[in-house]
Amino acid sequence: MQASLSTRFLALAALAVGAFAASGAAQARTDVHLSIGIPGPVYAQPAPVYVQPQPVYVQPAPVYAPAPVVYGAPVYIAPRAYYGHGFRDRHEWRGHHGHGHGHGHGRGHGHR
Repeated sequence: MQASLSTRFLALAALAVGAFAASGAAQARTDVHLSIGIPGPVYAQPAPVYVQPQPVYVQPAPVYAPAPVVYGAPVYIAPRAYYGHGFRDRHEWRGHHGHGHGHGHGRGHGHR
C-alpha cells in the first residue's frame, strides 16, 4: 500500500509540474474568452406603456326645425264709432228740429 501511495503522489506531482511548465508566461494581450455559466434569477420590471388615446369629438349634426306657427285667439273687431255730422247732428236740427220757433234757422222767419 505504501508503494501505491507514493506512486500516486509522484504521478500527481508530475502532472502538476507538467501543468505549470506547459503554461506560458503571462503576456499582456487581448484575448477573447468564452465563459459559460448559469445566471442567477433576474427580474426586470417592464417599461411603462402609455398610449395617449385619440381625442374624441363628434360634432352634432345641424338640426333644422321650422319656426312654430302661433295662432292667437280670434278677436272681434267692432266697427269704429263715428261721431261726425250726420243729418240729425246738423246745426239747424238741434233742439227744435226745424219747427221755426224764431231762433233764426236761415229760412227767413224768426226773431231779428
